[in-house]
Amino acid sequence: MYYLGIDVSKASSRVVILNDNGEKHAKPFSIENDKSGFQTLLEQLKTLNISKNDCLAGIEATGIWWENLFCFLTENGFNIILLNPHQTNKFREALRKKAKTDDIDAYVIAGLLRSKEHASCYVPQESIQSLREFTKLRFELAKDLKNYQRQAYSLLALVFPEYEKTAIKNPFSIASMAILKEFPTAKDLATASVNRIEKIARHIKGNNLNTDEINKLIQTAKDSIFSGKAKDARGLSLKTILSLIEHIELAVKELEANILAILKGNDNDSDDFPGGNLLTIPGIAEKTVANIIQATGEHGQVFPTTTKFIGHIGFFPQIYQSGESKTANKISNRGPKILRWTFYMAAVSCIRHNRQMKELFNKKVSQGKSKKQALIYVAKKLAALCLSMLKSGLPYSPERVFVAA
Repeated sequence: MYYLGIDVSKASSRVVILNDNGEKHAKPFSIENDKSGFQTLLEQLKTLNISKNDCLAGIEATGIWWENLFCFLTENGFNIILLNPHQTNKFREALRKKAKTDDIDAYVIAGLLRSKEHASCYVPQESIQSLREFTKLRFELAKDLKNYQRQAYSLLALVFPEYEKTAIKNPFSIASMAILKEFPTAKDLATASVNRIEKIARHIKGNNLNTDEINKLIQTAKDSIFSGKAKDARGLSLKTILSLIEHIELAVKELEANILAILKGNDNDSDDFPGGNLLTIPGIAEKTVANIIQATGEHGQVFPTTTKFIGHIGFFPQIYQSGESKTANKISNRGPKILRWTFYMAAVSCIRHNRQMKELFNKKVSQGKSKKQALIYVAKKLAALCLSMLKSGLPYSPERVFVAA
């Protein structure tokens, strides 16, 4: 048996081959990360008389560069293991390899395979990988959206401080955005005609802006305290921000439609899909389910225990103590932000719609916890509950979950 350790980087990959005795079977070599480079690897193995049935390959799950080579070798019938970088780091420490080079990294991977102490990482199937891409992008776009909305609120409060008293008090409604994109400041609105604003609003489905409201809007703009300083620059800035908000909202809606399509397949009226049983928890919706199973797998197979899952999320306190110096325990910032945000917001929803979770929240508050600490406790409970339900496939049963309470 031969063991192939492959250390992948952006442009090239380094390959080390060990035999059963732990000796290097050939001089380490590099391949380019392109089609010809991948073919070179196959040719090199053929030259060394190493068949795909007589070797075990390993590659680290670091960054994004491993995936194409991993899929190429899998499609060509090789037995390849995706390794957690934490495993290889610990094995490097055991081998006392203090230096870190591409050759050493590839050697450590091959040595870990030969030791037979390796554990394979979860390789997501097509639907889960697609969910990962969509949910992560949606999460980032949602953050950008909130940021642009804050900027718009701040700028609008300067160029039209009285907007909250008018029909465009919600600046992000379709009608308000259409009006503000043409008349972004109080000075611009003060010169607008009723007919022009009526024409803008008339093309918007569901709009109920009437003439009295338009007259009040224009009059309020005329009486505005806005000085008019840098009117054109600030107006252009507001129009640009509103256009970005509009585009991001459309992109988020498209992503959400694709997420729902992946979850439900061809049957959009059914809740019978992987993770669908989580919807039986009051306060949990489809987008929350998508964020969870993109990390856990369809049946929670990525995490063997709830402890590992909660540790992965980062729901544990950071403890620092040195002599008599001790800092107050704070929640860890480790782990994927999307999961911490998902379970925290799910906890907020559950204490509104789930009687048992609300009772748990109130119990923790009565024990002296702050509301935020109590919410995190509920979020941890939800994380453990969701993983357990994914593994069992059973619906939510408060009698079973809260039997100890």
